Amino acid sequence: MGFRVVFAFFALLYTAIGSAAPSADLVFVNGAVYTVDAARSWASAVVVTGDRITYVGDDATARTFVGPGTRVVDLDHRMLLPGFQDSHVHPAGAPNPTTALDLHGLTRREQVIDRIRQYAQAHPEKAWIVGDGWDESAFLPSGQPTREMLDAAVPDRPAYMDDNSGHEGWANSRALAAAHITAATSNPLNGRIEHDANGQPTGALQEESAMDLVRSVIPPRSPEEWVENLSAALHKMTRLGFTALEDADATPEIARAYHTLDQRGDLQIRANLCLPFDPTKNDDAQFRSFLAQRNALAGRRLRATCVKFFLDGAYGSHTLVLLQPYSDDPKKYGKGKLFVDQERLNRIVSRLDAVGVQIHMHTQGDGAVHAALDAFAEARRKNGFRDNRDTLAHLCLIDAADIPRFRTLKVIANMTPLWSLDDAWETVFAPRLFGPVRSQHIFPMRTLLDSGVILVWGSDWPVTGVSPLDGLETAITHRYPGGKDLNGKEDHTWNPQQRVNLEQAIVAYTAAGAYLMHDDTTRGTLSVGKAADLVVLNKNLFETAPLDIHNVQVDMTVLDGKVVFARTPD
Repeated sequence: MGFRVVFAFFALLYTAIGSAAPSADLVFVNGAVYTVDAARSWASAVVVTGDRITYVGDDATARTFVGPGTRVVDLDHRMLLPGFQDSHVHPAGAPNPTTALDLHGLTRREQVIDRIRQYAQAHPEKAWIVGDGWDESAFLPSGQPTREMLDAAVPDRPAYMDDNSGHEGWANSRALAAAHITAATSNPLNGRIEHDANGQPTGALQEESAMDLVRSVIPPRSPEEWVENLSAALHKMTRLGFTALEDADATPEIARAYHTLDQRGDLQIRANLCLPFDPTKNDDAQFRSFLAQRNALAGRRLRATCVKFFLDGAYGSHTLVLLQPYSDDPKKYGKGKLFVDQERLNRIVSRLDAVGVQIHMHTQGDGAVHAALDAFAEARRKNGFRDNRDTLAHLCLIDAADIPRFRTLKVIANMTPLWSLDDAWETVFAPRLFGPVRSQHIFPMRTLLDSGVILVWGSDWPVTGVSPLDGLETAITHRYPGGKDLNGKEDHTWNPQQRVNLEQAIVAYTAAGAYLMHDDTTRGTLSVGKAADLVVLNKNLFETAPLDIHNVQVDMTVLDGKVVFARTPD
């Protein structure tokens, strides 16, 4: 009996000591910890146990959590933030640097043509030469390249290139022939085949439906190629400090690639997929498919609770939907045409809203924005308010009367900070298309914030660069990163009244993004009990000159308490 009493005493003592012992896995100290939490904005230390944050505060208290197995990171005054989220991105569309023809960043047509020619010569084994990322500004004044230009670079095989907006394609003569595109070919729904003065196709194809005429005859990628390309892009995002994203156009091939990575345990980012609505397909069949995929794609770090609608297009193709006619050629382009007519849009949005699906819409023109808000208003009328956190992306033009409707209807504004600078799109194309008055009021991000609207950042990568540090800098300066354009010339602050401050810019990349994905109670701020999704920067952004923010480096990315990226010291 006495032995049992002694044994029980020591067992209780061991349990008491064990329960009091530190159990932290990761402790950050001596840092500039910006929590994005209104309850406590700044701290110097964060403690992580398992996949959760278990303490935020001072160094002395944090060190009491250190045990034999704890990794201690001395931040040495570096900055610790919640992990970044890209709320509108297309990583599977980013050219794989090891295999793809990448035309991004080239500002002159000679550069574009030379790179295509060099790639074709280096790859005689390829039946098609396919690339991505040419910029319409390299082909001013029209903004449209021709089949003859591409024939000169690739005369012996079909060649096809997507532009960097994803709304215009460029085919050579052999590619047009392979797709059976002739002077007699009709324009597909919501698309346009450009023709020259003789009625022949120029090689420029406007919008997805026209681009798909050629894409459909290009030898498809294998499922493993999709996985490899997506994995490479997501790895880049991890190195840049991203821990979450909303993929704004997850086609079946892309969705399968995400699912494969998640099933393998290789998806090192939280991802919500927006499944694309196709106006050429039956609504009932698509509705059933969306719900089936929502269940089938749910995984550890993956879900598909969103449906994407394209309501209009892009600048270069004159496919934005406006409330007033285009300024450059109102007779030819009018106000533009919705890709999904209003009655149909109202009907399908209300059905999806009723079953808890988030709606994510591409809306560039003020007419498209107005139609989208009308569809949400109809859904609220039919279903009452449902917390689906719908979002409108891009928002080039918004009618002043529609600004307050975002807050009333609880619609999230989803914008790209890197578009707010004096590039050719805003200084050449916008004034041409919209005239001098409307072009002074594009991308009203500060106006939306001041009206109480929730704002999130979506890079639209690979349309634009994906770096959140570049995005933060441009959001607060409205200048190119570093204050020099792509040709190295000093730029100017563009549309300065719509700049946001650094705190607002950080929230749009963190807490607001988590809210968009219904994760605001579990991540997005550095708060006790939330997921340990963190990013370490080598400098404190609040002590960095605004035009130097793009030079700040990501030293570490942490997801679920695990270090998924650590920069090798220089």
